[in-house]
Amino acid sequence: MYKKFFMGIAAMAALTLVSCSSDDLNSLSDNSSKNEAISFDGYLGRSAVAVNGSRGSVVTKENLHGSADGFGVFGNYSSADENKGFGSNLFNNQPVKGDASNENKWTYTPLKYWSTEGHIDFLAYAPYVSGTTLTDSKINFNVADQVGNQKDLLWANVKGQTKTNNPVTFTFNHALAKIGYAVKKGVADDNVTITLNKITLAGSATDPSIGAFYKTGTINLSKDLTKTEDETALWTNCNGEQPFTWSSDFPNVTSSSLTSSDDYLFVIPQDFSTGTKKLYVIVNYTISYNDGVTAAMKSTVSSPIVMNFLQGKAYTINLTIGLTPIDFAVDVVKGWENGATIPDITWN
Repeated sequence: MYKKFFMGIAAMAALTLVSCSSDDLNSLSDNSSKNEAISFDGYLGRSAVAVNGSRGSVVTKENLHGSADGFGVFGNYSSADENKGFGSNLFNNQPVKGDASNENKWTYTPLKYWSTEGHIDFLAYAPYVSGTTLTDSKINFNVADQVGNQKDLLWANVKGQTKTNNPVTFTFNHALAKIGYAVKKGVADDNVTITLNKITLAGSATDPSIGAFYKTGTINLSKDLTKTEDETALWTNCNGEQPFTWSSDFPNVTSSSLTSSDDYLFVIPQDFSTGTKKLYVIVNYTISYNDGVTAAMKSTVSSPIVMNFLQGKAYTINLTIGLTPIDFAVDVVKGWENGATIPDITWN
């Protein structure tokens, strides 16, 4: 059987913005007569995705607030006559988590307090990872080799904070690119069932073990997306090549309309649209029938993906598995050929 395979990819910018509420603005303290503890608040600059088990789900501020990890904070204090910039002389990978008793409160320990002079510059990332170190405003990040173990990395920064800015409010952005997939049958035939076995993104069309995506990278938490030059300088020292495979929790491929999966992978931004590095999607699937036929036919198809995967963008690989029916034709019915002569038979 000849099978057709079509692959499309759509890039979708996640542009949902979360603005500060009036309650948050009104919580700023105007009491300058006492030492006030430094507190934090967090928002998502774009719709976020986090991994829970082997699946992804959209993160809201409430999800981040309720997570077990929370976010990590680095803070550098500068006196009134200096500007030290970002660093960690006051907060050094401080875990900050949501208060279970108050959905609008974030907690950490031990508390730090505002000075009446000088300012603090803050960096933050999520999810918090114990042992993370800051070097020149940068932290290292490793991409898990199993899709189900991957995390959506967020980062934020804010400069020149004083007591009048309390709580320190972070707007988190996505540091990675998110990739998902959708699949459909190329024909509307209720007698045919297509079962996905594996979907692999690799550096070869025929060998799914060949890597393509970065394994590690260094992110600069001080970068500001409002500055064009910062977009390209966000990630440095990106190394390694690894493939990624979805192998479970596939949606049923029973429809000629696209069915989306909510199982995502997260990758360091990488350009496969130019240069020598290539990316392929390899799909292994089984065709079976609902009319009592026992044969189940496995197939493997592949196609290149030409795409520049950008930070903060969500992408969907649209897979259409086409089916070409087995047809029959009759060329000719051959004529009779004369056989050997049968001897005459005579009766008297």
